[in-house]
Amino acid sequence: MSEWDRQRQGRAYEGWAFTFCKAAFLVLIFQKYSLLALSGLATVFYLLASARGVREWRCWAKPPWVTIFWGAVFVWQIGLLITHHRTLLLPW
Repeated sequence: MSEWDRQRQGRAYEGWAFTFCKAAFLVLIFQKYSLLALSGLATVFYLLASARGVREWRCWAKPPWVTIFWGAVFVWQIGLLITHHRTLLLPW
């Protein structure tokens, strides 16, 4: 393996590490509400990017499916949160 290939592979690994670093930091901040917060933020920022004309995203799904997916996850998490708080407030 040449030095250039080794450096390119190292940069790819660092890119993955940075992605997980960002995710871990956000989980640290939001803790048990991480999926709720991150799915909501992803939805908002994908909608903003789309409104500004961006049509190519670096995600596992392509527009508009990624926005629909994270929006659905956000709504699901809100439903779980409401259901959980309702059972805490109304034990019968």
